Order: sequence, then structure tokens, then C-alpha cells
Amino acid sequence: MARVLRSNRLGLVAMAALALLVLVLVIFWVRGCGDQAQQQPSQPADTTAQAGQTGQADQGPSVIAPPEPGPQAPPEPEPPKPSHAKTIYEQWFEAGREAFDRGEYVNARYQLSKALKGIGNPAKTNAQLQLATIAKKLTFARQIFPGDTTAESYHVKQGETPASVAKQYGITADLFMKINNIRNARSMIAGDNYKLIKGPFHVVVHKKSFELHVFLGDYFVKRYSIGLGRDNSTPVGEFLAGSRLEKPPWTGEDPKTGRKTVVYHGDPNYPLGDYWISLRDPDGDSEDTDYGIHGTNEPQTIGTLASRGCIRMHDEDIAELFDLLVTGKSRITLLAD
Repeated sequence: MARVLRSNRLGLVAMAALALLVLVLVIFWVRGCGDQAQQQPSQPADTTAQAGQTGQADQGPSVIAPPEPGPQAPPEPEPPKPSHAKTIYEQWFEAGREAFDRGEYVNARYQLSKALKGIGNPAKTNAQLQLATIAKKLTFARQIFPGDTTAESYHVKQGETPASVAKQYGITADLFMKINNIRNARSMIAGDNYKLIKGPFHVVVHKKSFELHVFLGDYFVKRYSIGLGRDNSTPVGEFLAGSRLEKPPWTGEDPKTGRKTVVYHGDPNYPLGDYWISLRDPDGDSEDTDYGIHGTNEPQTIGTLASRGCIRMHDEDIAELFDLLVTGKSRITLLAD
């Protein structure tokens, strides 16, 4: 009986020890889990909620500063811009200048005259100057260049005069004689060949720039500076060259009496210079208007609005123009631009 009790006590002790061991293990396990929980990183706080709790919600969300920039690579070079595409007028201008430099004056005149219709300054002025130089060689000198369709050789017949020959070609006898170095009408020799220009010449007046341009057909010949009428009194439109007069008497008002008076060439008050070319209405019965192109005793007024409507030129310029325009044939176009 005593043995039975002793063995029961031993079993109870063993069970108590085992339970104690289990309890210890449970405690250590619970502590270990708590340490792991404390080591976990905390979740980011809701900045919006915090701002609302601290009364700073109106400041908006916090801005995180960007990282400091590292070394920057050099910027890539910009691609080359496309070169300016030349217009057809600019191409004609360059071709004309190159032909001029080579001495190909007929070709240069053709190219530069086409370029004038579309190029602007300073190229336009440059082209006009070169064309004026070309005109001295092709138009106003005795040599005839191959391929020049504006000039030809003429075989003078018996009984012909400079006036009769020039009339056939729409030019003045004075121009024909100057080109061919004919001193007077009687010195032209029948049977000889002379250079003739195929006219007529015509004129375009640009009122805005105070310029008068001379053309032979489509070819620019020369540019002149002019004076025009005060109060825009110089007309605009199409006219023909009318009467061509040397030193004609001028009828005007006497500044003292206001009466009409006639002033003759040589008088200090004579205003017309040496030459006068009337503007003729092309639709009229060959009647001249009251307007004309003439010289002036007031050269300082060239480039201004000072006349009573006529076109003023320097005396040496009107002398050149007088030899070019033919009564009833040469057009005179006045433009407002």
C-alpha cells in the first residue's frame, strides 16, 4: 500500500514539473513576439490628417525636396537651320551678276531685268546700277553685241536722212546720230552701215520715291531723280510723250501784279530749263495736257513737292531724256507708289 502511494506522488510531481516547463516556454514565446512587433517599422503618418489635427491643413501637402542634381551632361547642339531658299528673282539676280562679271552683257541684261520684278533693296538698286552700265555698252555705244535683239545694223540708202531712218525704228534722230558719231545730218553716208536701236523707249514715274525710270522694251535703262507737284497735283495715269520743245516760252503769273506774263529762256525767272516734253492724253486727239517734264532753275527742289504739277528734272538729266522719247510713241506711266 505504501508503494502505491509513493508512486502516485512521483507522478504528480512529474506532471507539475512538465506544466511549469510549458508555462515558462509560453512566457518566453509571448515576449519574443512582442519584441518583434516593436522592431517592425512604423507606417508613415497621414500628413493630411495630421495637418487637420494641428490646424495646418491650408498649407497643402508637404513637398519633398528633390535630390541634389548630379553632374549635368553638356547640352546637345541644335540641328543646323535650313538655308534660306532663294526665290526665282534672287536666282535671276545672282545669275545676272555672274554674267555681268564674265562680260556677257546681253545675258546679264536679260537676267537682271527679270530679277527687278521681284527683288527688294539693296539688291534692286544694285541691279539698276548694273543695268545702267550695261545700257551704256549695248544701247548707247556703236558696237553691236551678238544676240542683242534690241539693236541691228542698218544699210543707209541714197536719199535717206537721220530723221527718216530713226523714224522707222521709233527713236529720235538725235539719238541715232549720237550713237553713230554723226556730227550733222549731211555727214551720214549712203551705202554705209550704222547701228540702230529698236525703240521706242518709255518711262515709268514712281511718285512716292521721286524717281523716273527709263525702259527699252522690258529692259531697264536708267533711273533719274525728279521733283513733283505740291499738294499732290502731279496726275497719275497713262500718257504719251507729246510736244518736244527746246527753250519754249513760259506763261505764268507776275508775282507783283498777278497778271499772266510770258517769260523767255534766259530770264532769271524762267523755270523750265532747256527742254520740255508734254504729257499727252493717249485717248485724246493728239492734244497735250498742261503737264510736262522739264528742267528747272531750282535744282534744290528735286526730290520734293514744289511744282504746279509738272515733273522737274536736273538740266543734264532732261537733256538725256529728251533724246530718248518720241512724240506720240513713247509711253509715260505715272504711278502713285
